[in-house]
Amino acid sequence: MPPGPIHSTNPTQILIVEDSATQAERLKYSLEQHGYHSSCRAQRSASLESMRAAAPRLVISDIVMPEMDGYELCRRIKTGSALQE
Repeated sequence: MPPGPIHSTNPTQILIVEDSATQAERLKYSLEQHGYHSSCRAQRSASLESMRAAAPRLVISDIVMPEMDGYELCRRIKTGSALQE
């Protein structure tokens, strides 16, 4: 069996951007059961601050959010402007 994130000394960092606390915690729990390290953010500003502090390897985002939708967040990440604000 190939080594996965559970066997890694440096687990993959995943940022969850989700405005529903229940959904965010369920996803975080599920990911951590498989050896991933994840953090949850409910708002765009908090998620951008997290990315500036420590860039995650993966971002899982809700699409419908009050401050900014998930598509716009992805656009900003891809263009690099998410990390420059």
